Amino acid sequence: MNVFLEKTDNFAIIFLNNKKKRNALDFDTSRELVDISVNLSQDEDVKVVVITGSEGIFCAGGDIKEFAAGVEKSPVDHFKDMDVNVKVFKYAEIIKKPVIAAVEGYAFGGGFGLVAASHIAVASPSTKFGMPEINLGIFPYCIFPYVKRAIGERLAVKLALTGEIFHADFAKELGLIHYIEKDPLKKAIEIAENIAKKSPVVLKMAMDVIGMERGKTSSDDYLAILRIINFKTNDLKEGIEAFLQKRKPKWEGK
Repeated sequence: MNVFLEKTDNFAIIFLNNKKKRNALDFDTSRELVDISVNLSQDEDVKVVVITGSEGIFCAGGDIKEFAAGVEKSPVDHFKDMDVNVKVFKYAEIIKKPVIAAVEGYAFGGGFGLVAASHIAVASPSTKFGMPEINLGIFPYCIFPYVKRAIGERLAVKLALTGEIFHADFAKELGLIHYIEKDPLKKAIEIAENIAKKSPVVLKMAMDVIGMERGKTSSDDYLAILRIINFKTNDLKEGIEAFLQKRKPKWEGK
């Protein structure tokens, strides 16, 4: 299992556990996270959810080797995968309960998107954040709406276009995270325990209100289609090969 769940009396902790890939969001991991999110939405004993990573790493982004294989996939196969690729970043909306991200190590690409999609986020001081997809020749289509909502459009555009990597202090300035702690999981659990004491009916109604506001993002399917098109470009293939070969890419513009 690349994702596993621990439950207490009134909250649950999701652990990303794809250790060999630094908890990268490959397809199997994404599918497991979506399935767990659906199950949590139906578990009335769970009032709050914490998401974190194992081995001191939150999520290093996508699986580059899987990206490389994806370049050879047909548009039809990409379309079949689209449901999971889009839904994984809707995980907090699917759960319909407060979600707190406890972040250490890396939160790149898809990991950045998971943090942006959470309701509250805590990170260790040395955590690195960023959307470096542009350096591979692809735009962070599926996470962009969540990042834009979390930190504002102009900052989201800047970070997506530059691929800038930064630490927790700047992430806090942006509003991407709310707390900087040496032990982010411990702090996240404290917050979860506090929220879980609130009125269950008020929490449910609060999440309905938050869900209504978040539901205003209606571009997910279109962005996923653009992602499919991007996967068929020569530039993405070149960007991935250059990354794996540790050299500068030679863009064709095709």
